[in-house]
Amino acid sequence: MLPYQSFVEKLSKDFDELPDTPEIKSGVIFPLFGSKESAEGIILTERSKNLKSHPGQISFPGGVKEEEDPNLLVTALREWEEEMGVHRSTLKVLGKLEGLHTRTGFHITPFLASYEGDFSFYHNTAEVDRVILLPFSDLWTRPFYAIQVPGREHFAYYFDLGDGLLWGATCELILRFLREHSSFDRTPLIVKPNLLKPPFLDPKSL
Repeated sequence: MLPYQSFVEKLSKDFDELPDTPEIKSGVIFPLFGSKESAEGIILTERSKNLKSHPGQISFPGGVKEEEDPNLLVTALREWEEEMGVHRSTLKVLGKLEGLHTRTGFHITPFLASYEGDFSFYHNTAEVDRVILLPFSDLWTRPFYAIQVPGREHFAYYFDLGDGLLWGATCELILRFLREHSSFDRTPLIVKPNLLKPPFLDPKSL
């Protein structure tokens, strides 16, 4: 569990500032669940396998900014409602986390929020296959891997959740949050890629 008081005051509250970048701008909700005092885990989605972009990938609710969105928080909240099928009033927005530049031409701005609903989600099945409640405890115990991406210098990180693989930008944002605001200090097992295309790793074949 992570007490909210241990990190909420460190978060940016500047919701109107847009990142100064030519990349495609997107906003996501980084939704925490737990008690009123402490966060116990993260709410994620598994994207529909029929989507053209990142099919089947575990991700945060969110999407690309539209012209009429005054800021990226509005983008993230709109996408939350569209994907999860519940009103934005179920969220208490806590602050903004540092944005992430992806290797696919996007800039993601995550907004940390605590979920205050009853977990009755009516997710949009055209976009979301399932809603995942990921306890923080799983991130301390599940297999944790890293590979050096072919042809690049950086490492990509993976959690094998058993019923899905957490990787990519979502995994990077979660790791960044845990390392900054918790005692998370796990060292991943360095493995070689065993797939020729993303995600480059199939843990079942290790």
